[in-house]
Parts: sequence; structure tokens; C-alpha cells
Amino acid sequence: MGVSGGHLRHLVLVVALCVACQALPADRLTTWDPGIPGGIPRVTTLHATLDAARYGNGTTDATAAINAAIQAAGDAARANRPLVVYLPAGTYRITGSLDLNRNHVVLRGAGARLTRIRYDSAEQNFAVGMGLFWPDYAPPVDVVGSVPKGARSLTVADAAGIEPGDVLQIDQLDDPGYVKIGDWIYGKRGPREADANGPSSPEGYRSVGQQIAVASKQGNTLTLVGPTHIAFDQRFRPQVFHTATARADHSGRQWIGLEDLWLGGGRNNNIQVLNLAYGWIRGVECDGDPATGGGLDGDHINLFHAYRCEIRQCYVHHARTIVPGGGAYGIDIANQSSDNLVEDNIVRYLNKPILTVASGGGNVVAYNYVDDAFIATHESWQENAIDGCHGSFSHHDLFEGNDTPNIGSDSTHGNCGWQTFFRNHASGMNTAVPRSACIRAAGVDGYNREHTFAGNVLLRPGLRIGERPPVYLSTTTDTFDLAAVFRVGAASLGGEYHDLDDGTALRLLLAHGNFDYVTNSVVWDPRLADHDLPASLYLRARPAFFGAELWPYADPAREPKVGVLPARRRFEAMARR
Repeated sequence: MGVSGGHLRHLVLVVALCVACQALPADRLTTWDPGIPGGIPRVTTLHATLDAARYGNGTTDATAAINAAIQAAGDAARANRPLVVYLPAGTYRITGSLDLNRNHVVLRGAGARLTRIRYDSAEQNFAVGMGLFWPDYAPPVDVVGSVPKGARSLTVADAAGIEPGDVLQIDQLDDPGYVKIGDWIYGKRGPREADANGPSSPEGYRSVGQQIAVASKQGNTLTLVGPTHIAFDQRFRPQVFHTATARADHSGRQWIGLEDLWLGGGRNNNIQVLNLAYGWIRGVECDGDPATGGGLDGDHINLFHAYRCEIRQCYVHHARTIVPGGGAYGIDIANQSSDNLVEDNIVRYLNKPILTVASGGGNVVAYNYVDDAFIATHESWQENAIDGCHGSFSHHDLFEGNDTPNIGSDSTHGNCGWQTFFRNHASGMNTAVPRSACIRAAGVDGYNREHTFAGNVLLRPGLRIGERPPVYLSTTTDTFDLAAVFRVGAASLGGEYHDLDDGTALRLLLAHGNFDYVTNSVVWDPRLADHDLPASLYLRARPAFFGAELWPYADPAREPKVGVLPARRRFEAMARR
């Protein structure tokens, strides 16, 4: 269960994708090789089975019993013998957070319809924590010289406290040439006392960063498991510090899983991941509906300093109040989390179903059914369903093959750059909660940089706002009341929606090989002669979970242009029950 098994897979994948990606400029891409090397492990050894009659009756407080079983499993677990704490069918009432804070431990239920964990307290806590809360971080170590994008090694001033297998964060002071943080001083290191973001940075904010894993070291030179996704410039004093390092007396954890259960009631997120590498959440229903799940405040799932984690086959939905400001989010990739995989999930009926906040690059959000993004107090506004930025400075993430109303990045809390949207279907409007304002398939808000849209199917046929047809490109206030294929440059850095940027977002936008229902054609960028788009930017072959469904899911040159995602099939089957 170490990282070495994924290293060969990584090298093969890089070769395959270097050949396949010639249709798109290399400077806009990175190596997307996300998730756990070798996939989510199959853990079969049971350490403990809780007594469902005693603790799963919906009344008894099961918090202490579950946490004690996790700690005991952690004492017994080994890297080659991870252990399961099993919750049989029942409703497990908890009044405090469950602490999944031991390496190589899996908390597993009998299935999301059978095993239920219900957070039942007024205390503002998350229901389940995965990782280490709240650690003391080791001091940062300066990086020597600049580190180019794609680098697989770097030199630090002193590597004495760093070993192979450690997971670090690399970051740098903000480069004013491309970073605009607006009001977003959170989710990153800055000139505050040390907090959950890491050791303080008295010189200023560090919006740009990523998680890296150390494969080996020689002297003060570290060889990395994967590449850097963005360049780090010596002028802005890059540093590294430990995040998901799982050695004794360090700040992180590794190889922790949460599987096959229902979860609801969180008062400050349902699942909080912090400083975790190679973790996973699979087959979990996060129910924030007050009528059925006890409600939710915050994020359903928040990834914070997460490295190579996976979220799969989950159903994430509803909140106590569908409000902006972090009160009703779905899956949030935040705080320089890198190389994570969010694949084959259902996320809906929330303010922002999937979003990034100062993500660290290399993340892949793929083949998810994401729908019904809205604000309960705003009857007309179509919210961002898949939002590539809700806090500066997210970068170099891939959004592929999703079924959703819209794709793109806001700049409410600062800008982002180098985000790629590939072979998605963005219909323009919610399904169950239709809206009439800010209708668009793709949105790139003001000062967001180097956004790439390729191979997508945009809008749906016959979409109208009132009786008015949509436009292809909206960049002026005169067209904001119309539906659009692309809306670019608006809502700059927290201003009013009609506040436009200086043209940065449009100038750096690349749209290549997308089909839309305004021109009713595939539109290619005339600067790019290569029209041979690969089936995927991160997969080498058809994913097994697609079964008999059409793949690629979206193909502008095919009829039908979009298929049906397995995640949507599952949702439709649930709706019929």
C-alpha cells in the first residue's frame, strides 16, 4: 500500500497522455494522475464489529464506542495489514466528532441504506474527521532557487527533517503578476499566528501551492513522486513544510477510509479531511436535508491539505439552508489539496455542489452528476454547479465528463488560473430548481486566467430566457440578461456582477472543439490546427464503471453527443424508489 506501486503506472500514463494531448497547448496542461496509486485498496480484515443492538438503536450515544474501536484498530494496524471497524445495519447516534485519525484504519458500514450515523448535537463540530486535528506544524524550510512547472526534484536549504514517504506543501509568496487575492486571506499561509493552514508567513500571503510527496533524497535534493503543477519562482521565496507526513510526531495521516454508510447532521461540515494522504470516501450518502438527515451547516466534504485522496460513488445533497458563504457546499477541494480524484458521484441541491478554494493542482473532478445549484433566498439566480475557483489561487485542475448545468470559475474571492474543462455536458440550467438569471453553460469571471474549454457540449436545445434566445458570447452588460454559451469577465473580484475586468479573462480564454446549441456547430480555435481530441486527459482506457454506457460521455462529433453517466442512472433509480 505504499506509493511505489503507482510509480510505474504514473510513468506509463505520462507517455500515453503526452502523445494524446497534442491538440491542446502544453503550457495549459499538467500531468493528471490523480488518486490512490493502484486505486482504493480492498481491505478485508475486521478488527471490531460494534454491537448494533446496543449502539445502533438510534438512541444510545455511540460516539465513545466508535472512537475507542478506531483507536484500538490503529494500535493493531500495520501497512501490510490495514483493519476495518465495522458498523452493522442500524442508526448510530453521535454527539461529538468521530476521529478517523489512525493510519490504515477503515470505518465501514453495511451500506448507505442500512448503516446510518447521525450527528445529534448543537455543538459546531463536524460529524467525521479524517486525518489529524489540529496539529502543530514544523517550521518551513526554504527552497533553493526556482522550481519550474513539471519538475520532479527540488533542493531545500536543509533536508535533515525530511524523509522518503513524507508529504509536504510547497508554496510561495504571491506573485502580483498573476495572483489577485481580493478579500480571500483564508485557506493559505499568511502573516498570522500559526493556524490550521500551516506555519505563519510573516512576509505575506501564499495563495499558490501544492502538496508533494518525497520519493527519495540525496543530501538536500528531494526527488518527488509526481511533478510540480505550477512554477515556483525564487523571487517569491518558495518554502516547504510537512502536512500529510505520517511519521511519529508529525502533522499528518495516511491510508484512512470511510465506506458504505449514511451520514447526516454535521454542524460544521459532515466530513472534514485534514492533512491526509491516500485516503478515501466511497459509497457514502451525505444527507443534509433537515427532514431526513438532521441537516448540514458548512461543507459536506472538505479536503484540506489532502494528497491523492479519492471520493467515489457518493451521494451528497441538501443542507439546512441553501445559502452562500460556506453554509451549503458539497465537495470542496481546498487549502492547496493536490492530485485528488472526485469521480462518479451524485452532488445536488446545494449552493455550490462542487468547488475549489485555493486548490493545489492535479485534482480531477470527473464523471459526476452535479445539479440544482441555487440560493434559497434568490429566486432567479443560477449558481455555479461546478466552480473551479471560490478562493484564490486555484490552479491546474481538470474537470472532465461531468453532467451539470454549468462549468467555470468565479472570482468572488480572488482569481485562479490554468483550469481545464474537457468533454463535459453543461446544459445551462438546473433541472429541479430552474432559474432565470445568470444562465450560462460556461462562465469565466473577471481576472481568471488561462481557462481552457475543449470537447464540451454546451447549453441544451431550445433554451430560452422568456422568449429571448441565448447568445454565444456575453462580455458586456447588454447581454447579461440573456442565456449564454460563454459568459466571460463579469463579477470581478467581489464586485457587483455587472463589474467587468480589463479583458484578461477573455484574452486568455481558449475554446477548442466545443459544440453549442447557439451556433449548432463545433467551434474550433483557428490558431490550433490539431482537431484530434483524446478520449480523456487522465484515463488510459474506458473506465470499468461505465459498463455499457457511451464513452466518452460527451463527444461533439458523435450522435448522440452525450450519453448517460452511471451516476445519473443511479440517481434516477433512487428517484423511482
